[in-house]
Amino acid sequence: MPHDFHFNGVSPDEKVVEFHTHSNMSDGLYSPEKLIQRAKRAGVRAISLTDHDTVAGLPRAGAEAKRLGMEFIPGIEFSCVHHERSVHVLGHFIRHDAPRLVEQIETRGSNRVERMGEMIDRLGRCGLRLDKEDFFAVYADSPSITRGQLGAYMLGKGLAKSREEVFEKYIGESAPCYVELNILTPFDALELIHDAGGVATLAHPMLSECDEIIPQLAEAGLAGIEVEHPSQDADAQRHYRKMAKEHGLLCLGGSDCHGVPHGRDRLGRFSQPLRLFLELSERAKTRRTTT
Repeated sequence: MPHDFHFNGVSPDEKVVEFHTHSNMSDGLYSPEKLIQRAKRAGVRAISLTDHDTVAGLPRAGAEAKRLGMEFIPGIEFSCVHHERSVHVLGHFIRHDAPRLVEQIETRGSNRVERMGEMIDRLGRCGLRLDKEDFFAVYADSPSITRGQLGAYMLGKGLAKSREEVFEKYIGESAPCYVELNILTPFDALELIHDAGGVATLAHPMLSECDEIIPQLAEAGLAGIEVEHPSQDADAQRHYRKMAKEHGLLCLGGSDCHGVPHGRDRLGRFSQPLRLFLELSERAKTRRTTT
């Protein structure tokens, strides 16, 4: 929960909170410590690490945030499926050691390994020969293996010219080598997040094209919609602000930073107002005391 000394002199509307980031514990480039350090340099005062289907980086990121005098929000991003479409749900202020959460993460880790093996096999049938043993050796220390790592590996082997090409031609959802992750519905994700004492947000909804389930998710306890995101232009932001208002949801946002090998970092470019941190923190506290 918030410690006021971290926010001395910060107004409620000042944009100093980063709600959506990834480390190399899933498909980000930065270690948890480096991610926090870079966020600090970008002017972030409170940050959440939301790796895909894992909480492995939370203790390290939290310790580094404490060392640097920043507020840390334990988080996760669940990869879900709704009517064969990929839907991502963010959890904030979670207890990373909640038993049901830990059990689900362990299951998802095994499923991801099996999925990557099948995708590599499909790539081989498409004429792209990857060394499966070498791939898993490279990412042996990653608790959550995603398509992001597979794409980076393919780029490193010169099998494509860009990340966009990798996903469009080979491993995107409509591409020939894509394998769906074992099903966890958005409603399952909400239940797991709530059970872990957290609050849930629908991540980058435009990418999921799942507006029709937002009312049901709101009824199930969804706290907010990620309105500001690199994938969503001004028109999309207006659209989701309207939906959030209609269903009593908070308008959040985040950089979805995975790190960049070149160019400008996203950190600090999609920071949110301090008041949203305080509101989410209070909602999480209320949920823990009433459930």
